[in-house]
Amino acid sequence: MKNYQSLTMRIAATMALFLMLQTISAQWPQWRGPMRDGTSNETNLLKFWPTDGPKLVWSSDTIGEGFSSAIIQDKVIYTTGKRDSSEILTALNLNGKIVWQNTMGKAYNQDWPESRSTPTFYKGKIYAVTVPGDICCFDAKTGKLEWKINILEKFDGISYGGKEFGESLLIEDNKLIVTPGGQKTTVVALNPQTRETIWQSESIPDSTSFVSPVLLSNASRKLIVTNTNKYIVVVDFNTGKLLWKEQSLNNGFVPLAYRNRVYFPKLNADGYTLVANQDLNNFKFQFNDSIRVNCLGGAVILGNRIYGALGKRKSIFCMDSETGKVLSVNKEVGFANLIVADGMIYGYDGTGEVFLLKPNENGTNLVSSFKIKLGKGNHLAHLSIGNGMLFVRHGKYLMVYDIKQI
Repeated sequence: MKNYQSLTMRIAATMALFLMLQTISAQWPQWRGPMRDGTSNETNLLKFWPTDGPKLVWSSDTIGEGFSSAIIQDKVIYTTGKRDSSEILTALNLNGKIVWQNTMGKAYNQDWPESRSTPTFYKGKIYAVTVPGDICCFDAKTGKLEWKINILEKFDGISYGGKEFGESLLIEDNKLIVTPGGQKTTVVALNPQTRETIWQSESIPDSTSFVSPVLLSNASRKLIVTNTNKYIVVVDFNTGKLLWKEQSLNNGFVPLAYRNRVYFPKLNADGYTLVANQDLNNFKFQFNDSIRVNCLGGAVILGNRIYGALGKRKSIFCMDSETGKVLSVNKEVGFANLIVADGMIYGYDGTGEVFLLKPNENGTNLVSSFKIKLGKGNHLAHLSIGNGMLFVRHGKYLMVYDIKQI
């Protein structure tokens, strides 16, 4: 009897762990996914699509105009958008119905007025920032506004172009990380519950960029790596101490953190990788050869291979992550943002084409592609994956495709 009870308990514990892992893998709680590297943990996804693409489950034009990606947490979808003279945050269920919608603040009223910040979910709250710099905290279930501050006013910040903020907030271990730039500070940490300042780094000084910070960490230390307009900076996560800075021509590319490295391609010059020693207290550049990237697309890593989009040409490169050697260039698709799930690479390019790539030993093969048919304007929002669905944003439309294997 005892053996039977023990077996039953082990089976129940295994099932509980399995269900917990399934739930975790279905989440996409922030900009570029759980680790900010464009990688989803979901499995059992389609390895090829029909000619006209996977099934469109639903679409919504209720979210406002924007370039914000969708995030997915606990079967609720969140994204930002511009409607009339305001930026709004919208929560939708998995059927596309509005759960709640609330105003974040005044919208930017000049060129490129659409929303840009992808929301971040943290401990039952949703955090996002408007183009003019209003950081907002909402209750994830009810949509109630908990607090709001203007990050540029609070820290005398200087955003890119003087008035435009394009960062998605990083929140980790009860610290909200954001980059106001300016003469007073460069990077700050706020308490996400109270909005009080925990620390602020010294100023470089410089204006912000359209880059969101990433974490570089090991078992004993965490670092924040990001770009201002003219510099790459490394800041200690716990203290805010500025550990390293270097002038950079890269003011828009999405950094890719992996192991003890951060990949920083440049838009108009050779790409490079920032390498830290094992203790994360010493840094050096490892230069790569003649990579001219799509600065808004981001790169992804699978195994020891980095994949990214080359400039405005139709090309996806494959590069050795340790040496920087370019192994191949696929000219079938390009100028795209990329994400990874279940061993496949997903892309969304500037013409509205969504494609599926299969990595091979030294490159990629184009498996499937289709053109989206809804929305207007630039195709700049990054893809998201959650609950077996692919989320594509174009203007005021959010389109949701079923990519689960039957």
